[in-house]
Formats: sequence, C-alpha cells, structure tokens
Amino acid sequence: MTATFPSSMLNAFRTGLLLLFVSYRLLAQSDSSYNSVPHQPVQLDAANPFPLFDDSFYKNQLFLLGESHGFQTPQAVDFALLRHLNQRVGLRHYLAEVDASQARLLNQYLQTGDTTLLKRVFTRWVKQKAQWGNADFYQKIQRIRALNQTLPNRRQIRFVGIDRIQDNPLAADHLSSLFATVRLSNDDRAVVDTLLAQLRSSRPDSIVGATALPLLDRFKADSASYQRLLKSTYTETRQLLTNIGWLRTIPSREATLFANFAQLLPGLNGEKLYGLWGFFHVLQEKPVNSGKPLACRIRESNLYLHDKIVSITFAYLDSFMMLPSSYLPVEVRTPGQRFSPVSLFNNDGKMMHTEGIDVMRALTRPRSVTLFALDRPGSFARTTPLRIRYSSAMAQRIEFNPALPMTAYFQYVMLVRDSPMTEPLAN
Repeated sequence: MTATFPSSMLNAFRTGLLLLFVSYRLLAQSDSSYNSVPHQPVQLDAANPFPLFDDSFYKNQLFLLGESHGFQTPQAVDFALLRHLNQRVGLRHYLAEVDASQARLLNQYLQTGDTTLLKRVFTRWVKQKAQWGNADFYQKIQRIRALNQTLPNRRQIRFVGIDRIQDNPLAADHLSSLFATVRLSNDDRAVVDTLLAQLRSSRPDSIVGATALPLLDRFKADSASYQRLLKSTYTETRQLLTNIGWLRTIPSREATLFANFAQLLPGLNGEKLYGLWGFFHVLQEKPVNSGKPLACRIRESNLYLHDKIVSITFAYLDSFMMLPSSYLPVEVRTPGQRFSPVSLFNNDGKMMHTEGIDVMRALTRPRSVTLFALDRPGSFARTTPLRIRYSSAMAQRIEFNPALPMTAYFQYVMLVRDSPMTEPLAN
C-alpha cells in the first residue's frame, strides 16, 4: 500500500529539506573557510621568515602590525618583520606607539648604546604598570641597535614618534634642552618657564596645552625669526610645542596620531614606514560604535599613501597576557606578583570567541606562529564579515560592521599559539 501526502505537506517537506541542506552548506563553508586561505608557518630565524608575502605586499608604503599588548611572541615577530622589511625594501622608519620625546631618546640610544636613555623611556611605563613596560620590548630595542651596527648609515633603523604626549616630565626635559642655549624674549621665556613647571607638576593636560598656544601663535606669525633663532632645531621645537598645544585642542588620541602622521610625512621623503601598534589602531575601517582608528583615518585621507596600506593582526590560542595583578579578581592573580599571566583573552577564550578559530587551530601546530593571507583572490575573507562573540563580562569590545568583509579591516592574520606573557621589568 502506497501512502499519499497532500501537495502542501510535500512542498513544505521539500522546502525544509532544502533549507536544511543550505544551512549545512553554509555551516560547512564557515567551518572550513580557513582551509582554502593560503597559510604558512613563520620561522622567525629563517633567511626569509615570511615567504607567503607576495610582490603586491611589498608595493605598500605603510605596513602595520596590530597586537593585543602583553603577549610575548609578537615582540619577536615584530623584530623579525622589521628586519625582513629592512632587508627586502630598505625600510628604516619604525613608526612607533611613542611620542616625539620618547622617540628622541630611543634614537639617541640607538646611536650611542647608552642604556640610561633607554631606561628613562621605560621608567614611566613601569611606574604606571603599563604593558609596554616589559623586558621583551626593552630587549627588542637592544636588538634593533645590534642590527643597526651591521647596517650602512642609509639603512639604519630609527624611531618616528607620532603619539600624543605620554610622559609630561620627559616632554619638559626635551623642551628644556631645546631652549637651553637660545636667547628668548622675556615674553617667550616666561611661557617656556611656565610650561616646564606645569609639565613637571602634573597639571591637567588642558591647562598645559592652553599655556603653549600663545607661543605657538607667535611661531606661526613670525616663523622666519624663530627659524633664525632656533636654526636646526626649529622644526623639532615647533613640533613639540604643537603637540603640547594639542593637549588642549585635540582631545582624541586617534586624531592626534593622524595629525602628527600627516605633519611628519612630508619630511620622510616618500620612504616606506612600518610599526607595531595596538590592534584597534591598525584597523582600516571604523568599527561599530567607536571612533575612527589611525589606519582608517589615513586610508580615508588624501595623503599619497592612503591606498598603499597593509594591516596584519594577531590572533591567539593557548597564550598568556601580562596584566597588573591589582587590576584582576583575586582568583585570577598570581599571589605575590605585580603582574599575572592571564589566558582569558585568547580568541577562543572565556571573554571572546572568534568565528573560525577552531579551524585555524586544526590547521596549525602548538608553539607556532602561522601567517594567513586573507586577501588572496577567492578568499572567503573578501566577502565574509568578522564575527566575534563576547562574554557579557567583556568591558572593551570591538564590534565589526556585518556589512563589511574581514579584509576591509585587515589583510593578514598571524595566529600565535602558546605564547608566554611578556616579562615584567623591575621597578
């Protein structure tokens, strides 16, 4: 006996079966998407650690590497990539997450090897329990100096600081040195002395910035006189005063970064630039409900390199971030230590889960770094958005626009597995 079904029921069954098949295909595509993305382990000490980069990669003018601060392995990758770009394209400008006064001391250290200069930069980070104040970063700068010793002058690496003023007392020392032997008018000397006192006494940034503005106005109104007065230090002095003034007039850090970048770019003579930054800064599109990152501001600008930017970001598995113990719940702290290794912020951790990270795990090995080229023709990342699920306990979230593909934000991912936390520096 053969059963018969109403046509409406049969159509519903067929529709359900089709939807199930489509859902399965979409799930399979989501789960296996990274399988088809070109990827390769990174051997940091190899002659060419990054063979996956193609010719189009090296045609870029601005190379940005984005990390979550506090993981150790990115510091080693950063040095390897800096050295590689120096060898491959002659890159020598390290665009750093430091301000002009910090960059000045770092460059003096690279030239002289005087570690007191290096320690002066790190002192404030250590006092503030900042993640930048770690031994791996410190030792990386020593490695850059050692590398420079093997290079001709024209290829030696130097720091370019574009950050908002981070260390007011250090900026005061910088300003004092610039005006130490300059015969200023009484009005100008009064402003400089007031600025020095305010920078050293932790006055609010808005007040310090307001003090600098009248002197900046005089610089603009009579630049020729100040150029004769300051000679070779005129540009450096004006840039420092401008940054002090921006403490009042540009409250946004990202806007300050871009303003500094745009102002310094003409003096870099069209050379290629590279830098390690926090993850947010290297995103080339604006995340949902946030300000515009530095890379996004550059890409949207009319600067000559606006369409020659490449962003590489890190993802993490089974790795540990260095965080101040005092900021953490008691159950997460390492007893008796200023900093604790925290695994909560892996891409498959308790605080967030990145779609596709389980496939990336299956494609890689423990204790490895693997480079994924998301921007290659046919890559799913050119049409698929980045999806991250966050825990309700996650205070700082970066939400990606579901209407934009992953490669609108960044073009490569370095998957890091089993990284220790960065080593804290002693007080």
